[in-house]
Amino acid sequence: MPVERYARQSGLVAQDLVADARVAVLGTGTALPYLIQCLTLLGVGSRHGWVRLVGMARPVREADLAHQFLLHRDDLGEPLDQALALRAQELNPTVRVAGDDTPPDGRELVLAVPRAAETESTAARCTVDVWGQVLPAAVRIGPDALPDASEPSGLLTAALGAVCGGLLAQAALGELGALVDGPAVVSQWSEERLMVHAPGIGSATERLMSGGNPQPYLQGVLERVATADQSGAFTVHLDGLAVRPRVTTVVDEDHVLASVVVREPGRTRSPLAVVPARRPPRRTPVCFWSPLDGVSPEDGGRLPEDWEPVPSREARVVMCGAGALGGWAAGVLAASGAVGHLTVVDMDDRVERHNLNRQILFRDGDIGAAKAERTAARLREIDPELQVEALATTIGPELLTGPSGINAAALAGAPELHARVMETARLRTRLEEALHGAAAVLSCPDNQQTRWTLNVLTERHKLPLVNGAVDGLTGRVHVCDPGTSSMCLVCWLGTSIADDPVRHSCTDVVDGVPIQSLVTSAAVVGAAQAAALLATLAGGADRIGRFHVWDGAGTSLTGHRAGERDFAECPAHLGDPLPGTSDKEYDRGRSPA
Repeated sequence: MPVERYARQSGLVAQDLVADARVAVLGTGTALPYLIQCLTLLGVGSRHGWVRLVGMARPVREADLAHQFLLHRDDLGEPLDQALALRAQELNPTVRVAGDDTPPDGRELVLAVPRAAETESTAARCTVDVWGQVLPAAVRIGPDALPDASEPSGLLTAALGAVCGGLLAQAALGELGALVDGPAVVSQWSEERLMVHAPGIGSATERLMSGGNPQPYLQGVLERVATADQSGAFTVHLDGLAVRPRVTTVVDEDHVLASVVVREPGRTRSPLAVVPARRPPRRTPVCFWSPLDGVSPEDGGRLPEDWEPVPSREARVVMCGAGALGGWAAGVLAASGAVGHLTVVDMDDRVERHNLNRQILFRDGDIGAAKAERTAARLREIDPELQVEALATTIGPELLTGPSGINAAALAGAPELHARVMETARLRTRLEEALHGAAAVLSCPDNQQTRWTLNVLTERHKLPLVNGAVDGLTGRVHVCDPGTSSMCLVCWLGTSIADDPVRHSCTDVVDGVPIQSLVTSAAVVGAAQAAALLATLAGGADRIGRFHVWDGAGTSLTGHRAGERDFAECPAHLGDPLPGTSDKEYDRGRSPA
């Protein structure tokens, strides 16, 4: 297995177990392509296992191409299982996706994503471990199927399909027992160095070091910060033999570096084999989610009777952040065919190999390309009618205030500074133009200060803002709309986000702590953002759950109505200006009391 591809998820899942997993998939419902994408990027079947597609030897039909962005129009008429396998291997060449001609060999985990008409025949075919169903206004996964489910069709179908695919892939990790519990290796160098994560491990190591033990054994430190079961199950092997790493460096409170002494430096060795403590396999609980209030399983997840969402091809959206969340949200928007123009804003990031475990729009051939430009090109392939503009710039407080304090004489004597200021002004103008004509903004950045800047801009322009964030197995979606009574991001997160420019992704794995990430979290949260945005654009702003919480360890996605803005408390709605903005700028954009 190419270690670099999976480096960001190795602290969250037991990757060897994932690579050896045998998963059978039944049904051809809306979630099918999204499930295949998630399993593929997780690396399921990349060593001794496989993903087996059952009952999919029929030709690809027009209906299979709708509401998704895995299959291409060139696949029409080809056997469905072969087309899915080909597209999956374009995403991750190491995986094995097979059809019915591969006989079952041992225990398989069976996942079902049936269309409504396939539910009964799927249940009769074999025992299903986890069902995933896309309903008209909701998704449901669980150990059994919801009977008499209606077939989805309409504005939310693509977004709900992606949410369902992510939920179902995450449920598979739980059923396999592949989720890591307790201490975990975040990254590994050559044969003898590890970065280990466990809450409090840095502090415990510092206490041992100050007590006269300069390089304590890792196992002894773990016994102080983890349960006996967790520390006992965490072992490290070299050449098949158990070894005892020593902790050499404290990175921060929760991360340390550990080293193994290699007594024969010239000898060729196999890499360290780390066996983490794992959560035991468990049956998937029922998870029912809708971006809307008042939708329930009792009514089959149907849309409210008094609301019929209508997509607008004239809608213009600005999306900030073209990484994991942005890729899933943008792909879903393109697959839905519900927006006419999308401005993709991203700082001048380039695609890196470790992005490929979760950033759905990129392939191996995109490594080194600018993310904004490559995202725009991929979206045009998904929806040729979608107008896409790529804008490579950093979004921060400087876009709110401009190059104040720099006079023309100073710029004339500093050509590099002059060029930078002029470029900032040009990008600011383009962004202002995009926001001026936009219907809504998707916030998918990797730092809090950018979120704060977007909050100021959307409050100023009176635009709905749908913010998303993920951290390993957790995530959230905030829906902020100045046109309603919903809270803004400063209401939710406080003013401190204005002073936090630290990026929480794509950090260097040697000098900094890499962010652990999974495609399932990105798919669920990014698609939930897209669903909330689409419902808002279709006139459902007053019906949306404004705060959605993702808990991957429990395979739980919940939506909440909570969140009325308090004009007497939130600094964004008081007479005092927000940090970083002038009185004039704030007065122009503040919300009415």
